[in-house]
Formats: sequence, C-alpha cells, structure tokens
Amino acid sequence: MLPVLALGTGSCFTGVEGTPKIRLDDVRRTGASKLTPEQTYLADFEPEAPSKWRKGKPFLVASDRISLIFTQASSPADNLTGRVLAFEEFTPSRSLTGDDAGEVVFTGRDNTRYYYRVPGLTASKLDTLSRLQIPFTVDLDLVARVDSALTGRNLFVRTPLWYDARTRQDVNGLRHIEVHIDSVGPGDDYFPAAVYFHATDPQYLSRTDPDGHGRMLLLSTGTSRAATRTFDTLFSFSDPRKTHPEIKDDVWALIIASKVRNGMSREECRLALGSPHEVLRTPSYSGMRESWSYSDGVYLIFDDGFLTRFRL
Repeated sequence: MLPVLALGTGSCFTGVEGTPKIRLDDVRRTGASKLTPEQTYLADFEPEAPSKWRKGKPFLVASDRISLIFTQASSPADNLTGRVLAFEEFTPSRSLTGDDAGEVVFTGRDNTRYYYRVPGLTASKLDTLSRLQIPFTVDLDLVARVDSALTGRNLFVRTPLWYDARTRQDVNGLRHIEVHIDSVGPGDDYFPAAVYFHATDPQYLSRTDPDGHGRMLLLSTGTSRAATRTFDTLFSFSDPRKTHPEIKDDVWALIIASKVRNGMSREECRLALGSPHEVLRTPSYSGMRESWSYSDGVYLIFDDGFLTRFRL
C-alpha cells in the first residue's frame, strides 16, 4: 500500500479566485458527440413500455419494502424478497382524493394477488408511457436480454469495485484485465443486472478469486441519468495494455491494482483511478500545476504533467 501524503492547508494548492475548474459533467459534455462502441452497447436496453406488457411478465422482488406500495386489498406482502410476481393486468381505479388512477395487478404463488395503485394512470396515459417502474423489483425480461448479449464474451474490466458472487460482499478487484462473462442474473432494485465473471489469466484468477466463489458486478442499462453503472463504465472491448505500449511493466502493475506513485503521468493516473470529479489548474513557479479531486476524497497534484503529491 502506498503511503498517504498529507496536503497542507496553508499551501498554494487550493487555487485562487478565477482559477479555471473542469468538472466531470464538463468532460462528459465535451465527449458527448464522440460516442465509443462501449457507450452505445446496451444503451437501447430499456424496460419494455407498459402498454406492451403481456400477462405473466415476471418481476423479481428485490426488497421486502415492496409491501409499502401495495393497497390494503392485496394479499399479505411480508417476506416477498426473492419471489417472482407475475403481471396480470391494468385496471382503472381512484386515488384517495377521488382522482383517476390505475392499478397494476400482480399474482404470486398460491393465487395471491397484489395491487399497486398509480395516480393518473388512465388507459390513454398508459399508451403514451415509455416505461413504468415497479419499485423494489427487477424486470426479469430485461435481465434475460442482457444475459443474451453478454454471456460467453471475453471483455476487459474497467473497475475494481467487484463483489463476491456468493455473498455479494465487496472485494478488491483489478482494472484492465481480461475476464470471461459466465452469466447474467438479477441484480437489485437500483441496478437490474448482476454480471458474473472470472479472470482469464490464471495469475489474476488466483489473486482476485482465491475462494473460487466467482466475481460479480452490478450493471445498469439504458441512457437515463439514473443509469450510472453502464456497460462503458464497467467494461471495454479492447485490451488497454495494447493501446499504451509506452507504459512500463512496473507502472502497469500499479495501474491494474488502482495504485499510483510520484512521477506517473496524468494518463497513467487516469487509467489507475479513473477520471477525476474535478480538475483545478493554477500557474506555478515551474509551469502549470494541476490538481485532481475525486468524490471519495482522493486527491492528486501534478506539476508539468507528472504526479508530485497525492492522497489516497
């Protein structure tokens, strides 16, 4: 583990008024017109419009909090996590204030029935909706589409934020190594797909999966602002090592372990830690000083393009 270097509050590293700042949103807007193949892959994987839902469409319950959304006419909704509810139909209803509403009717095992009332959901409104989110559930049809698109592929993983496939506990992973996608299953009510994989290189497999449980990443689909763990943030199609032949092997070993050291270039640090949340540029005696800050408190300082101080 590299040492943590304290940054003095009395130094000139905090910048001055009028210093140009570049935020992550600015970077995204700049590159919006140059979409990569990874950014477009799975981008059209949106939930099916409710007007196209067929009877029996399956939803996996991801949290017992789903009991909060059902009306009193519903069957007991305790301990539903992990069970599948099947869509039955839409029926007209009234809200508590007497306004038009609609109810989404689900059936469970043993002929149980559950009613989710949606204010303003009339027949005409239903035909215009592009999606209807059922809280605390996972759309299993969407998961099946992602499974068909990913299972069996070899990809390069971009994030070290992995999970143990059996326990779903956080584990430390590696960046930019090749992995094989074993399967895709239901995720949770925030990220619908759980992507199960293993490293293809034996040396990385032994480092990242010593217990043999397998590894998993949670994936969101579509292009909405809520889709934060999209395919392009998790995987790449091509080997990044081949596109950076100038990086020495010892530095690349740091990069895949998400570590940095003084003297690394900005591109090497970006590969190791990802893009910063904010970039601050200030003149210095030697040239130009650049400070990178991340949302988790990580801080990097570059002088003339090379890392001179950091806090991890």
